[in-house]
Amino acid sequence: MHSGQDVDHMLNTLRGARVLVAGALAFVAFPIVFTATAASAVDSPLCVPRLSKPSVGLTLLSSKKLDTRTRLYTFRSAAVGTGATPDGLVHVRVILPEQYLSASSRRFPVLYYTHGTGSNAETLNLAEVEKVVLGSTPVVFITPDGGSTSFYADHYGTPRASATTATGPAAPPPAWETFFNRELVPWIDHHLRTNGHRAISGESMGGYGSMAYAALHPGLYDAALAVSGAVDIEMPGAGEIITAAYGNCIFGDPVTQAANWHAKNPTALAAHLHGISLFVTSGNGVPGTHDDAGTAGNGALEVLLQQMNKNFVAALHAAHVPVRTWFYGNGTHPFEPVPNASRFYIYDAMRCFLPQAMTAMAASGYARTPAGCPPAQSSP
Repeated sequence: MHSGQDVDHMLNTLRGARVLVAGALAFVAFPIVFTATAASAVDSPLCVPRLSKPSVGLTLLSSKKLDTRTRLYTFRSAAVGTGATPDGLVHVRVILPEQYLSASSRRFPVLYYTHGTGSNAETLNLAEVEKVVLGSTPVVFITPDGGSTSFYADHYGTPRASATTATGPAAPPPAWETFFNRELVPWIDHHLRTNGHRAISGESMGGYGSMAYAALHPGLYDAALAVSGAVDIEMPGAGEIITAAYGNCIFGDPVTQAANWHAKNPTALAAHLHGISLFVTSGNGVPGTHDDAGTAGNGALEVLLQQMNKNFVAALHAAHVPVRTWFYGNGTHPFEPVPNASRFYIYDAMRCFLPQAMTAMAASGYARTPAGCPPAQSSP
């Protein structure tokens, strides 16, 4: 979920009700009641389901130096080499800490970032990330391609309209969760000087990815951040919105494949997040500090996502899972590309999360909370 054309697409599906947010947002929002998809078949009506487990295999094709600390890698992924992306090409940007270059035997923790809809490995401004977020923190920072509208999932199936080709069945659907956790993470640990500790962070669609991956892959991540994340995909109406904006085959039909949606929903998986240092942030949809004329229209989406985040936090509390929260008040939905100033909501959250993540990854001496951040303690 994101801004620009993707948000326009989503907001077209959200018309039908009026939501007044603190008197500042006029006629925005989402339907309160949705018509359920007709379930005339046992399987998802519009999808041919995946027939086998995703393939695994990551091949490095090239490495490009972007600056002293940064490389852009191009891979061919067996997991995402499908009918949608037949070449399986993915890019991964790796920013090394300053100490990596000066201490040839030292190993470092890793912080992954999962981008939002319509973005890619290079969308966040490199110089800003190095200066505003990372500074001299001794952590490897990795931003991979996550698929423009992938929802970071191993897709349930292939649209029936494209399930066959002139030469036979189409390639299997893309498996982004497999790419990230079973291809990329092992490759990074094998080829870079990492120490086995990882944190994951993400915005919007990527916020779903960060919390879903932390819950679905126990022991892989020490800390997780969701910035305005889509963390309750079973919230009333969410299934219809996601299928309208992203396609019918990511999780399957919300009715006939309800069990799959439940199995992949971070809110339903809250109890699986015990032992992971969590941070959840969101604005309220009203234009705030980092908004401008180009972002003011993103308020409706942030209203929707803030409710998802509140549902998620409530589920964590019910499961007695500690979580640090920052519902920072005024702010529309963050949008990663320049020139939109709202990307600084992401930077603020990342800057506040980094000391927490470093502490969780057993990196001593980085527990101080930066100025302007919420307290470091977690709520029960």
